[in-house]
Amino acid sequence: MNAVAEAELGKLDFALDVRAPLGKYPLGIQQVVEILRAILSGARVLIMDEPTSALALAEVERLVELVGTLRQQGRSIIYISHFLEEVMRVADRITVLRDGRKVATLNRDQASMNELISLILGREISASLPSAITADSSRARLEVKELSADSFSGINLEVGRSEIVGLYGAVGAGHFELARAIFGLYRFDSGTIAVDGRAFPHNHSAQYAIEQGVAYAIEARRKSLFMDEAIYKNVTLPHLSKIGRFAPRQSAELSVATPAIQMVNVQPPDPFNAAGKLSGGNQQKVALARWLTYPPKVFIVSEPTRGMDVGAKNEVLSILRKLRNEGFAVLIASSEPETILVVADRIVVMSRGRIVAQLENKNLNKEDLMRLL
Repeated sequence: MNAVAEAELGKLDFALDVRAPLGKYPLGIQQVVEILRAILSGARVLIMDEPTSALALAEVERLVELVGTLRQQGRSIIYISHFLEEVMRVADRITVLRDGRKVATLNRDQASMNELISLILGREISASLPSAITADSSRARLEVKELSADSFSGINLEVGRSEIVGLYGAVGAGHFELARAIFGLYRFDSGTIAVDGRAFPHNHSAQYAIEQGVAYAIEARRKSLFMDEAIYKNVTLPHLSKIGRFAPRQSAELSVATPAIQMVNVQPPDPFNAAGKLSGGNQQKVALARWLTYPPKVFIVSEPTRGMDVGAKNEVLSILRKLRNEGFAVLIASSEPETILVVADRIVVMSRGRIVAQLENKNLNKEDLMRLL
């Protein structure tokens, strides 16, 4: 079994310890293992549901090649994805669904990106992101100096008021661990973290970070929300001690949660609706809304648009731009270059646990970022 597992992983150029617990590895590796397990089952029909949502660019390329190989072997593949460039590359025919109904089926050579986006949205796409404003660089709001841990080393990073910094890297680059370390969810060996000039104690807690004005929306939003609970309860959860330590009244929680729910435009906007009934994009809005009840100084978000359709991505990115324009310092950790390029003022690129470039986001493209990994 070990030999077969190593051989299958080797076909995608992954060298992993197959005897180690899967939970030891990041989400991207877990996704690769899940895909390989389905392939190894010998299935003639393979359904891939967002197979690349957690993968780095190089891993995506290997998966796309694998899909082509499987097709040549005579297997039938249903490839479900919001990444339209991938769909255009792998599909022979493309079916677009909207609101639970099929709206069109097109041959790939007859489809264009603009046509697909219009079909997905039911309207022509428009650039609705707020316009950029000049960042206040007189004093950094978040300062990270010489921060080192198992997954990264010697990190120096600043995020100013009214600025969005994109923290970009492939899966395993250390950028997600860095985001968690700043928030107090990942232990670091040395270095300092400060907000508005106030240094944090070594290996501070998440509660301390929250008290100092740092918020963090993790990449696995389903793990951060209580799916069976009402939206308003998910929003107020981190702030119950402020609302009422022992038995917060429903009316008090609703008065705190409702403005935040409206601010991020959760659909449907019913605060009593269970979070698990929402789409992925609206679940992400709830994850953002919970930190807007008592607005922070620094907002850290990991993979804010993973697995979303075009419309939901634009809405979430609009929220982050709005926060930036209101004076927040926003740090976005992502392995999706499209997300980073469309929203960041500056882009910090990480590779193998180190910062390899810090770029002003002017006239950059995906290829520029890929060359740095």
